Amino acid sequence: MEALNTTQSASSIYMQLAQKRAELASVDKKELEKSTQDSYDKTASSSKYDEKDYERVIEKFKNLDSETKAHEQLHASRAATTTPINYNYQVGPDGKLYATGGSVRFDTSIPDDEASANLKLQQLQDAASGPSELSSADAQIARTANLNRLLLQSQEQGVENDS
Repeated sequence: MEALNTTQSASSIYMQLAQKRAELASVDKKELEKSTQDSYDKTASSSKYDEKDYERVIEKFKNLDSETKAHEQLHASRAATTTPINYNYQVGPDGKLYATGGSVRFDTSIPDDEASANLKLQQLQDAASGPSELSSADAQIARTANLNRLLLQSQEQGVENDS
């Protein structure tokens, strides 16, 4: 009974720890945005720039941010993942953070059941090749999942032919 309580208390401690880390990351992000905004305000007031160029650059950052998030969310929606989406951020000229890249970690464990394994490999291939613009990592994951699925199918056919 004590081992069960120790396991439960350890898992609750890990859960609380993860929650605190997420809160700290959020605070860090807000502080970084505030400090970069403050430094931007100081330099922007003293420098001269073309307002049209500034707006064009801000619009590019906004578009890249929304495209990046849509791309990674499409990946995550098509297969099981092991972690939340991880975004890479860059500070724009307005001092705000914009997503410029990202990654999703898929659950790549293969079930023992051949039908389930085949389905999971198909989902991984679909998830990796879902977006219209594939990164090299996306293409590599799709190729690997497809090759593993073909290998599994050839093994199934070999077993059927041997009997």
